Amino acid sequence: MFTIVAVRRQEILTNVAPDELPALLEDAAVHVWVDLSGPPDDTSRHIVEDILRFHPLAVEDCFEERGRPKIEAYEGYVYVITHGLSRGSTAEEIDAVELDVFLGRRYLVTYHSKESRSVEAAWQAVLRSGEPLRRGTATMLQAILDRQVDGIEPVLDSIEARIGELEDCVLLRAHAQDLVRLMALRRNTLTLRRWLGLQRDVVLRLARSEFDFVSPQDALLFRDTHDHLSRFTELLETYRELVTSLQEAYLSVVNNRLGETMKFLTVFTAVMMPLTVLTGFYGMNFEHMPGLHSPLGFPIFVGVMAVTAVGALWFAWHKQWLGARSRDEFSSQISEPEPGPTPGPPG
Repeated sequence: MFTIVAVRRQEILTNVAPDELPALLEDAAVHVWVDLSGPPDDTSRHIVEDILRFHPLAVEDCFEERGRPKIEAYEGYVYVITHGLSRGSTAEEIDAVELDVFLGRRYLVTYHSKESRSVEAAWQAVLRSGEPLRRGTATMLQAILDRQVDGIEPVLDSIEARIGELEDCVLLRAHAQDLVRLMALRRNTLTLRRWLGLQRDVVLRLARSEFDFVSPQDALLFRDTHDHLSRFTELLETYRELVTSLQEAYLSVVNNRLGETMKFLTVFTAVMMPLTVLTGFYGMNFEHMPGLHSPLGFPIFVGVMAVTAVGALWFAWHKQWLGARSRDEFSSQISEPEPGPTPGPPG
């Protein structure tokens, strides 16, 4: 599918046919934008291969999915790959939309296999007033890239909010599902940071006025887009560190919980083991045993077991295995600080 719009001074030409492109490109007062979308068809290939005669390697990259933003200079034009995010992208689901661009002095060709919000918004702006295509194709490209950047910011806000939610979950009630969500969030954060960093470098080359059809005014606009991408990259690095810290906190919480469980099992075993020895000793099938035929034998034996259990519990408390004493001491240290030296009389 293709759509072509051209701007000549105050005139906006829509519904332009591909065969009209050569004549329009010969007019020095015309700026043309060709937008190709969906699966590549014969018409799209005819425009880029036969009419505009782009390099075969650039055409091959254009109609294939490329995961890395890049910029390559050819004779008379620049080939650019950038990425934006689809409308349904969230912190857990990152759906990138690749945008392939051919930027010439008086023409701009864009291709996207998926729906692109930035292209659609820029296209509607051109149809309304002819701006910013009237000011040049480089200005038009900057407007599209700027809208791409604006579409990324809500996802970053979603990541920040998700980090806050996971922090509460990890510290209050850590579950195995929280670790899965943390791993997915970390993977998406790293993915975004990687291709945003590459996209920042692409925009930086446009902001440096390396190409003669990018004016100093357009370079300033690209510099503003580069600043936004740099800020987003720094934010993603901060989010990555926060997610890594949350993973470490999750593991610490799980290990502490396991330690508490092992401590309980240890104390339980220490209390029950002497009782097991006593019951095993008196459970032996011998006739002549102390207190076996005495009316007080059973109460005395139960009393010995109770004393043994209490003694084992007291020993565990004394060794601070139960934690009650340590908490009391900690509370007393907070409520009653150690007295310092008494100040002497003023000199």
